[in-house]
Amino acid sequence: MIDGFYLPRALASDVETSVHRFGPAHDAVTIRLPVFLAADLTRWIERLRAAREEHLAHRPIAEILRPLERVIARHLDPKDRKRRALVQALLESGRYAEPMVQRALDDAFEPLAHGGLRRWIASELGSVSALDRPVPTREGVLRRAVGPEWMFQVYAGNVPAVPVWPMLTALVLKSALLAKTSAQEPVLASHLARAIADEDEALGRCMAVIWWKGGTSELERAALAQAPAVLAFGGETAITSLARQTRPDAKTVFHGPKVSLAYVGRGALSRANLPNAARRLALDVSLYDQQGCLSPHAVYAERGGAATPLDFAAAIGHALQESAGAMPRREPTATESAALQLYRAQARFDASASPETNVLASETGTRWTVVCEGGARFEPGPAHRTVRVHSITGPEEFERAVQGSARFIEALALEETNPRRAGLVSRFAALGIPRIAGLGSLQRPSPLGTHGGLRRLEPFVTWVTVEEARAPRAAKTRPRSNKARPRAAKSPVRRPTRAKPVKKKAARTSASKPSARGSRTPARARRRSR
Repeated sequence: MIDGFYLPRALASDVETSVHRFGPAHDAVTIRLPVFLAADLTRWIERLRAAREEHLAHRPIAEILRPLERVIARHLDPKDRKRRALVQALLESGRYAEPMVQRALDDAFEPLAHGGLRRWIASELGSVSALDRPVPTREGVLRRAVGPEWMFQVYAGNVPAVPVWPMLTALVLKSALLAKTSAQEPVLASHLARAIADEDEALGRCMAVIWWKGGTSELERAALAQAPAVLAFGGETAITSLARQTRPDAKTVFHGPKVSLAYVGRGALSRANLPNAARRLALDVSLYDQQGCLSPHAVYAERGGAATPLDFAAAIGHALQESAGAMPRREPTATESAALQLYRAQARFDASASPETNVLASETGTRWTVVCEGGARFEPGPAHRTVRVHSITGPEEFERAVQGSARFIEALALEETNPRRAGLVSRFAALGIPRIAGLGSLQRPSPLGTHGGLRRLEPFVTWVTVEEARAPRAAKTRPRSNKARPRAAKSPVRRPTRAKPVKKKAARTSASKPSARGSRTPARARRRSR
């Protein structure tokens, strides 16, 4: 039996629990969950707020990051008992095979290790210290980042590691956390909260991870009516319901259903590159059986390369067949299997009427399906390793197909040789697709990037700007008046003194007294004297 919740010790001591069975009857998982009412939820929220004020709100950020970094390191060590316990619990819950669970944990924790947690904070807030005090920005403005008092988070269960980033978001912003898990995956969030509490009891007092059936209106109202910040993942109906009940002044981020795509240029469709590109695409498709928003559902492949789009479709099918052993697919439910069979039947019907349409599929069962057709359109498939390859003439055809649906696209995997790749990146970024990556790396986004086009911390931050104190302007000494002002006495003006003319030395005209020098006596005077 698995404990599918976490409550601080003071709250857990008096809570009643019950045992629930999730999944199909032949493979159900037994999970212990708390029993509570809306009044209990309100009381727990008050306790979390008080714990945050005592243990988190005024704590230096460095003292918060150190225990979190130790938790991250432990979950990257395959021999650590925390990681081994989490892997075992996720396997018992029955969603994914072990290679996929191990890969999910590595993809979630590795970007946060070795200083990654601090780089993530600095990339969004400018400085980690901005969570402690006002610090100058590059422009010299003093600012401090303040997180909400507490956050209400709702997780989806389609991908195992979804709660990791949101839970860290709350704690690094010094916010208390009330989290609601999914019935599909109630394991990871409660396990991570216990691991943090084991590492640092004070942080553990500021978190609660619980589960209730989605749509239980009195419980959702109790949480949403008070929450100053809401972060939620889910289907369109669930997200709409949560958004409607949220406080108007709450800081909110809602992640609804999305898919990813791939684009392969003609330069990359060489015979040499074909197997490698197909293997990387197959990895993106196989991880989590296309249940997450980062899974590609369609590939847009250009004509005119050394290999045709149909050649690429065949290579994808081969790669999916190869990866099935190392990364086995979860067995679909009866409803999901019926949807896959219907999809194949419709594609084969289309192929009978169009020579450009080809259906490639696993020899047994519905393990993988690749449909290659001419022209571009945006139509997500039924998942579970189903891919549609569109044979197109160029980027214009792709842009026309997805332009009105960009809000349903999370990422685009782009494969093309340089320098043409740079031009395609520029064109596709203008479509508003939040992320462009390479084939094979869709499922591992950078911590410095965004989710759904939004940063992870910044939407929940209130910035406090500190301006320098300025001296008031000096009052005017002579107020304006309509009365004639007395003329001020003129100060005596000193007239400029005229410069005295310089007396010229009179020329010696008399010859009676000839100069003793003789030679300087004018010649006329010497003649008169004769």
